[in-house]
Amino acid sequence: MSKSIVGGVLFSDGDLPGENLGQLVAQISRQNALPSDIKRKLAQKAKDLGANAVSNFEIAQAGHHWVFSLSLLKWDTESLFAVGQAIKIPKELMNEALKP
Repeated sequence: MSKSIVGGVLFSDGDLPGENLGQLVAQISRQNALPSDIKRKLAQKAKDLGANAVSNFEIAQAGHHWVFSLSLLKWDTESLFAVGQAIKIPKELMNEALKP
C-alpha cells in the first residue's frame, strides 16, 4: 500500500481507519500537471470536509473528446483526474494509519 502526505493530508491507495466523510473528485485540465498538483487540490477538498486523509486514492490521465480539441483557445489535449474517499482519522488511530 502506497502512502504519502501532501498539504497535511495523508494519501493512501488502500483503506484507512476512521470516519468516511464522502467521495472526492478533482480534475486539472493540463496534460503536464504533476500528481502532486492534483493531490494538493484533493487535499484542500478533504480539509474543507473536515478530513485529514484520503483513502482509495486513484489518479488517471485521459484525453479530451476530439470536438474540444478543435478549439484554438485550448492547447492541451488531456486532463489529470483523481478520486478518493475523505477520511477523518482520530489521533489515536493515526499511528496505525501511518504504518506501511
